[in-house]
Amino acid sequence: MDNTKYIVVLCHIVKERCSGFLCENAFYNRENGFEKYSKDQNIRYMNITCGGCTGKATLRKLSNLTKLIGKKTDLSNDDITLHFASCICRESFHGPICPHYDYLKEIVERKGIKWKEGTRFSKLSEKRRDKNGKWSMNNDRVHAH
Repeated sequence: MDNTKYIVVLCHIVKERCSGFLCENAFYNRENGFEKYSKDQNIRYMNITCGGCTGKATLRKLSNLTKLIGKKTDLSNDDITLHFASCICRESFHGPICPHYDYLKEIVERKGIKWKEGTRFSKLSEKRRDKNGKWSMNNDRVHAH
């Protein structure tokens, strides 16, 4: 069984467009990117933003989190798993993969935190991606004025 006791979802769109409900709901139901976690596991959950381009705020936020977790709980970095929100690591109608995704992964690894890709997987988005993971722009709706 996975030893994760704290899940951190990293996103930015959540603060611009989205409430984060669908990712949190996928976690609560242990589906999509969270299906490998047992519903019996007592896991804390939090959303943080990268701070926008280039994502440098991620390092400050994770440093703050790991410092506080070490002081205020009996948890350590080994107990944390960061999930890159699907809107960062997968093309969808929100937009392409984050152009700073590799940099963000590097930051998380430098902090010694495990990471995984994906949170909630939209059935429509999954269907519209080609075999290389690219969003098919031909499927977007065209609005006539």
